Amino acid sequence: MRLLVCDTSNSNCSAGIFEDGKEICYELSFEKLTHSETFMPLVNRMMVKAGLKHEDLDGYAVTVGPGSFTGIRIGLAAVKGMALAAGKRCIAVSSTEALARSCENVTMTPKSETLIVPAIDARNNRVFAQAAEDDTLRSLLPEDAYDADELVAKIEKIPEIVYGARRQIIVVGSGATVMNKSFEKAGSGLNIYYAPGAAIVPQGVARAAFASSEFIDARDLKASYCAVSQAERLRKAEADPKSSETDK
Repeated sequence: MRLLVCDTSNSNCSAGIFEDGKEICYELSFEKLTHSETFMPLVNRMMVKAGLKHEDLDGYAVTVGPGSFTGIRIGLAAVKGMALAAGKRCIAVSSTEALARSCENVTMTPKSETLIVPAIDARNNRVFAQAAEDDTLRSLLPEDAYDADELVAKIEKIPEIVYGARRQIIVVGSGATVMNKSFEKAGSGLNIYYAPGAAIVPQGVARAAFASSEFIDARDLKASYCAVSQAERLRKAEADPKSSETDK
């Protein structure tokens, strides 16, 4: 199975072509331009480098969020357009799962005893995150938008943490810094490692896509924001001023 895998859900964007889980080519863009300017040229470079046409693909895999609202919209619109034009189907990939699958546990503690927390900074002490077993990636806390302090409290109550089956936690992604502050505030005596520089890479998207292999029609691709946009919050506040305080 040959896929074009894409991610525009955060500050960098990427694309790559993978066949049966093996990379043919990929590229990450860290340009200080909008994804609307960089993403399609990046995709074109990958297709040219691989010597493929879109008709040669079996489908597309794309991160659907959570993450940057604008970035997600750009990626989904572009992938939907390419897939519909080529008559191909798509695989929707969770951004936090792709982030978890982009990282490798290089500590002395085995994956079977580690909890991985992929966390994307959502500002105002909030993160888009989930908590999962590092070896199986079975989710122990669902992907959602969390207050970092509340997420720490939830993690401390996970049975695998309470009873020591998972004796190490690795927090990866841009939300690791805020999570570090929350764990310190809680006075957790847990064994925690932080990797704030970890980012979604094409290999992570590809691993998630091939693990799922759940194709859907491009028309059915939907964003997973896990939160409402600032514009939506402002509209709600204007319509109901009394709700503005509780939405902050």
